[in-house]
Amino acid sequence: MTNTPNIDATDGEILAELQADARRSNKAVAAATGIAPSTSLVRIRELEAAGVIRGYHADVDPKALGRHISALVSVRLSPKSERLVEQFVDSLWALNEVAAITLLTGPVDLLVELSVRSIEDLRSLVLENIASFDGVSDEQTVIVFEHRRKRVLSQL
Repeated sequence: MTNTPNIDATDGEILAELQADARRSNKAVAAATGIAPSTSLVRIRELEAAGVIRGYHADVDPKALGRHISALVSVRLSPKSERLVEQFVDSLWALNEVAAITLLTGPVDLLVELSVRSIEDLRSLVLENIASFDGVSDEQTVIVFEHRRKRVLSQL
């Protein structure tokens, strides 16, 4: 059983503020949540230490980097083993075009999110680095038309 941090309403407000804009100053977060800056700073540090806040990052548009095509590749491995999964994930993670890897249950073992410059690059990447990997028994590639992601998560 995992320890779930006790997140009260104020922590929830702090999290919402940081998810909306992680570059906000501590003073701005404190003002938006109605608490003192010192209290805000302590709470943010506690949320970081507890692993609730896992990090801060810049959200970069792949198209600005010339990567105009996003695709999802579902992969089945056989015979599936811990070692094979780790080797496959490690080989994919080393590729610049891999944006995310999700391990799954069910008929598909992994879902790989790719960000590439062209259809030709996608084809090459899938054929040379995914479909031909020893242990891949099947792969299916779909092109993403649009992707929406919630940036602010709240407590249930």
